[in-house]
Amino acid sequence: MRPAATVRVQWTRAELLALREAIEVTPNFEGRQEMRDFFRTAVRAPRITTLELDREIAERLSGRLVPVDLATATARGKLLHAVRGPRKRGVADVRRPHHAVAAA
Repeated sequence: MRPAATVRVQWTRAELLALREAIEVTPNFEGRQEMRDFFRTAVRAPRITTLELDREIAERLSGRLVPVDLATATARGKLLHAVRGPRKRGVADVRRPHHAVAAA
């Protein structure tokens, strides 16, 4: 069982490369250097497995990351999904008033 302070994300190699480059244009935030090192070593790994990130740093990164291309935007979406959890989609139980149409 993993600790609650981490999030798991599975990125493709193209997304990791895009994230590594996007970190360079991302505005400064606490933990930026740690993220640069993290993505540098993740890209060099021979196999890509599910990566674990500290939740605090992952939240900061997801809020600051600048999506410059499709791969970065997709990777950011996966990160946001891991940090915030899945969105609940469904129909709300709302009763809308019915307007009576007058017969002419």
